[in-house]
Amino acid sequence: MTASTEDAIVLRTQASRLALENGDTDTAAAILDDIPTDQIENNLLANVLLAKAEIALMQNDNQRALVSLTDPVFQNLPTEFSDLRRQAGQTIARIYLAQQQPLAAAKAITSTPLATTTNAAQRRANQIWEILSSAPDGALNAEADIIDSYELRGWLELTNIVNRYQNNIDEQVEAVERWQALWNAHPAASQLPSAIAYVVNLQQQRPQKVALLLPMENVVGQAISDGFMLAYYHAAGQSQPLPAVEIFDTSQTREISPLYQQAVSTGADLIIGPLDKELVRQLQSMNSLPTPTLALNYLDDGDVIPRDLYQYGLAPEDEIAQLTSLARQAGHSQAAVLARDGANYTRIRDSFTQQWQSLGGKALSSATFRDASSYSDTIRQLMHIERSEARADALLSTLPRDSMISIPRRRQDIDLLFLQATPAEGKQLLPTFAFHYAGDVPIYALPSIYDGNATPGANRDLNDTVFVDAPWLLRDSDELKPDAQSMWPDEGNSTIMRLRAMGIDSFRLLDRLAQLDNFPGVSLQGATGTLRMDESGRISRQLLPALFAEGQPVLISETNTEQ
Repeated sequence: MTASTEDAIVLRTQASRLALENGDTDTAAAILDDIPTDQIENNLLANVLLAKAEIALMQNDNQRALVSLTDPVFQNLPTEFSDLRRQAGQTIARIYLAQQQPLAAAKAITSTPLATTTNAAQRRANQIWEILSSAPDGALNAEADIIDSYELRGWLELTNIVNRYQNNIDEQVEAVERWQALWNAHPAASQLPSAIAYVVNLQQQRPQKVALLLPMENVVGQAISDGFMLAYYHAAGQSQPLPAVEIFDTSQTREISPLYQQAVSTGADLIIGPLDKELVRQLQSMNSLPTPTLALNYLDDGDVIPRDLYQYGLAPEDEIAQLTSLARQAGHSQAAVLARDGANYTRIRDSFTQQWQSLGGKALSSATFRDASSYSDTIRQLMHIERSEARADALLSTLPRDSMISIPRRRQDIDLLFLQATPAEGKQLLPTFAFHYAGDVPIYALPSIYDGNATPGANRDLNDTVFVDAPWLLRDSDELKPDAQSMWPDEGNSTIMRLRAMGIDSFRLLDRLAQLDNFPGVSLQGATGTLRMDESGRISRQLLPALFAEGQPVLISETNTEQ
């Protein structure tokens, strides 16, 4: 091949990328169509294949992109073109991350040549760690059969170790040091991801005194306090260094500033609370906070957040975002929304609609119910059953007969229902849907649908309903579960259980706030979900998806049932 031909291919590849940057995928693809790929040098071919992969991704064709990126040419590139292999690996990782295959994404990066500079090596380690540490609970072990290298096996072992000791910083540091000694030839042994190396700093930054600002006269504040102290005394039993804790009752508080300043004056170097949203707003109005504060509620989007004010709570927005994502992944597109009547639930209905539309779905209908007496009429209107009955009546009026057999039909343009209801309400609503010929509509419900009773058959009327909930309610793997079951053996209130889990995570966040703040990709596997912090200091939760099967909740990752 002549130099001029090579130059022409380079120019065409550049032109294709420019067209792609301008959003013109058709032109970008046409420019590359007739390049003789079987007659050009490997480095030129690799560039062409990378450009074709980017075009395929813009056209939402991940499989075609993978075909280009896994071409043998990348493995045959000379050392001086290692950057092309790294680019291919990075793009493959993006594809697998979009498909929620974190270990496959990490494998794509570890399969490329090691970086040659210290800074590049650190970026590589940080990226791999961010992928693996952000994986949903259990996702990595579910992919373990794809491990085919020393490096990837070491990364998985390091991830498991860090997760295993996430609630004990001292043991975590010791475990990582043992891993480094055992995996001494691993790239991360000599250059740990920055987020892991930072844990040593956490040992020296532990709060010495914590103030809890909670409404102790109501069950919500008491439940959060119970969870916090359960985790506290469990840690004490493991001889972990612990701060002094003082509780300040906010039950009668209307102005937070005096009580907050009192907590600061006692020497608290971390404040947890308040819980009431109006009291959190009052904190937000302060120009600066003298002490890092973990508020147990969220401010509104767009609010200016003072430095050192963090926010954590059981926001339904997190639940709705995950539920709508699950529904889109399952192929649904046209939804109805059903929730309780009342001002408190308007926000939930609006959030469902906004989240669903942001994902490209259509919200075709919305309805509310008050009590059992309204269930039938509400469902008939929501599913247009009354229209089907009216059509039958109209037809009968035109026929020369006094009666006919007519089976009403539900509207056919709805392919799922988003539901906010209590367990008792759900167990009446779902049979009512079936009675009105709408029992085949897939239902996606908020955590409020589950009462925490995993006894087989207890939730039979909710079978096939998809929902998301806290790991505390769906798994028994948390090390505090035996202590909780011993202390509250007759606990049957799922709302209280979730609030206690929130208290547990409030304690577990004590030593981790600085790490989550400095490393946005880091997560904490909590009792209320996988916790992550954004740039505003807001901590979000990733819950576990489940469905009811044979009357009990089953994690979706543990069943092949498709909605």
